Amino acid sequence: MNDTRKRCPVCKLDGQEILARQDDGDKVTYKCHRCGQFTISRTVETVIGRSAKSARLSGWLRERTMAGIEIPMLTKTFIEEVLRTLPDYKPLEKQQKLLRAIEGLTEYPGQEVILIPEHETALAWAENEKEFEFYVKSLMDRGFLAFINPEERAFGDPLYSLYITSHGWEYLETVQSNQLGKSQAFVAMSFDAALRSVYDNAIAPAIEAAGYRPYRVDATAHLERIDVKIIAEIRQSRFLVADVTQQKAGVYYEAGFAHGSGIPVIWCVRKDDLHNVHFDTRQYNHVLWDTEKELREQLENFILATIGAHTTQPAHRPDAG
Repeated sequence: MNDTRKRCPVCKLDGQEILARQDDGDKVTYKCHRCGQFTISRTVETVIGRSAKSARLSGWLRERTMAGIEIPMLTKTFIEEVLRTLPDYKPLEKQQKLLRAIEGLTEYPGQEVILIPEHETALAWAENEKEFEFYVKSLMDRGFLAFINPEERAFGDPLYSLYITSHGWEYLETVQSNQLGKSQAFVAMSFDAALRSVYDNAIAPAIEAAGYRPYRVDATAHLERIDVKIIAEIRQSRFLVADVTQQKAGVYYEAGFAHGSGIPVIWCVRKDDLHNVHFDTRQYNHVLWDTEKELREQLENFILATIGAHTTQPAHRPDAG
């Protein structure tokens, strides 16, 4: 193998292109068919090699590459934080991710899309080609995908030539339509008592003014495990407001889950905490605030500008008394 080709340190795919070396080879930029393009510190390769989450990391990198999101250099600190917060998607969620990825590769309905299983496992956050094949077959069984010239194609081939069916497009539109019809807005923020009035006097009123119903997981009594309840409520929400003031890991996790599920995330942070914002989210616009009044006004305007007003009257907040 020549010096411009090497095994990818994330997904372990052989023969991937090296675009650049910096700092005497300590920083290497890879262009991997599976993961996409990223720069990694040589000292962090052993951290990834020991992780059982390399397939998830590969999916995370590929997803951001396809979305055009700049990926910071993969240092030890960065990788450890990413690995700690990577979501563990269920099979149906991985199928939906794969279908959305194929949609992103499709310029017009009926267009042929060529997938090389060895390269595309990351599109479904799959552990291996066998799992990837399972999701392709599942989407075909559901009538969402079909082979071009099916008599000439079979699972196990080195490439799949397929397209999204009319039923698949209908499903994608229905999912989008269902999402647009939702009236709940999930709020992820620190539960510190010092920030409670920020929710009561700024975040909740701003959401309500735009016609949506704010939901914070500590606002209602429930018997479910807290993590199950959080995931269920995020899925039922039109968008998520993430105020990262105080930099709580749970807020980043909830925002990451929403983002990965195609649910819009509105980022907020108090101005004096902006310098602490996680490097993975700094590329997004944040609603910056000093006072509750400032946050209320800016957040309402941001919701109306990016999400749009909901047409029905907001429901009574569970914790409003």
